[in-house]
Amino acid sequence: MENSVPSLFASFLPLILMSLLMAIPAHLLAKEKGRNVTKWTILALIPIVNFACIWFFIGASNLKLERKIDDLALRLQSQRDK
Repeated sequence: MENSVPSLFASFLPLILMSLLMAIPAHLLAKEKGRNVTKWTILALIPIVNFACIWFFIGASNLKLERKIDDLALRLQSQRDK
């Protein structure tokens, strides 16, 4: 019976390592794209959900760049109105 505890941990070890490896790129991508870093890092630690998180970030728009483009568009519009 004592052998079941280490074998149980050993069976989940690859899943835990995979989740940790998925959390690192999710953290970096969330920071780069202007998303909530804490939320997306925690979501990336959850098995199976982390694959959806990575696919989301691959296709997600960059909010930082969108804000900059909106700011430039407003400045251009204000220059035209003068």
